[in-house]
Amino acid sequence: MQRDGCDYLSIRSTVGPEGWLLRRVHMAHGMIGLAVVVVLTVMLPSPGGALQVQQLCWSFNNGFVDTLQVAGLKGEVEFPLSVRWRANAGPGQQAVGGPGPASYQLLGSGTISPTIMLPNTLELGFQAVHNTNFFGGNPGCNLFAVINSLTFNGSWTVECPGPMPFTAQGVLTFVFPCRANF
Repeated sequence: MQRDGCDYLSIRSTVGPEGWLLRRVHMAHGMIGLAVVVVLTVMLPSPGGALQVQQLCWSFNNGFVDTLQVAGLKGEVEFPLSVRWRANAGPGQQAVGGPGPASYQLLGSGTISPTIMLPNTLELGFQAVHNTNFFGGNPGCNLFAVINSLTFNGSWTVECPGPMPFTAQGVLTFVFPCRANF
């Protein structure tokens, strides 16, 4: 290739049979680069279509002080959940895991989904673990709830299998918005 005394290709080097080949290769590389940019731009999620986390909160009724906070992807029909179940019962108060004074937190995961058995109903199920002596000393518990999809209130049952099986049941009351430190 000829050089014009400069460190860049001369216009003279792009003319002639070898120059046409050089121009076609550069044009092909440019088109491929442009195609990659267009494809990647199309694949980027738009701010309006981005997945958002939704939090739902309930309080356990029937005299229990426990609270339940679940988080999942907003807009999904059936979606995985992250779960935090807390209680802070003073003397004379009752927590699901046992009488007060009681402070515990269970962390777990599960799923919420519309049920095919009952209209306007969601089923919520999750497995949660803790490191306390509550719930009969069993470290893992399963909670299943049937929730009205119009009011988000429902009923729940908890089972904690182990050497001393533990079961309890009650009513969930939907709390909106979720309070701080719920």
